[in-house]
Amino acid sequence: MTNDRIFKGILYPLLFLNVFFLCALVASRVFLRGETVVAPDVTGKTYAVAGEELGRKRIPLALRARQFDARWPKGTIISQSPAAGERLKVGRPLRVVLSLGSEEVIVPRLVNRSLEAVTPLFREVGLVKGRVSFIHTSQYPAGRIMAQDPPAKTPAQRDTPVDMLVSQGELEDKFVMPDLLGRPAEAVRRQLAAQGFNLTYG
Repeated sequence: MTNDRIFKGILYPLLFLNVFFLCALVASRVFLRGETVVAPDVTGKTYAVAGEELGRKRIPLALRARQFDARWPKGTIISQSPAAGERLKVGRPLRVVLSLGSEEVIVPRLVNRSLEAVTPLFREVGLVKGRVSFIHTSQYPAGRIMAQDPPAKTPAQRDTPVDMLVSQGELEDKFVMPDLLGRPAEAVRRQLAAQGFNLTYG
């Protein structure tokens, strides 16, 4: 009888403790499963700052994707799910998309090409036509691009304007011959001499 009492005295408390801890575990899971919090707005923040803020609310942070977006600085959060203001369960992750900043393209070489030829090229690579200036020169045929900014083979953000300097060809010296018929020869000679011409007549 003494042994039975000792056994029962040990067994019953152990069973009670096991049942107590089991009930506490189940109750805590049920409680946490039903507990919700309001999702904060983390757009525009860095991943580290958002993770720290969400950690205080017991919300895990998960990276869903990265994408180019010129509206947001590189490394900041573009969007989130659930959206700010919506409720989500404690322990459920808030998924975000991070900005890669503006997409960069390589500026092509435009020198010695015509304006007509580079217009479709701008659309193809993701750049736009900037200011176009013209100058007379004998180094390039008329209509050819002499210089560009940004230079060729340099990285630039998408939709960057490219300025160009275009040749108008060599400047030609032209002289419009005035009507000399019926005028006195000496008066004509003086007029032409003033303009660098040597008039001979006999």
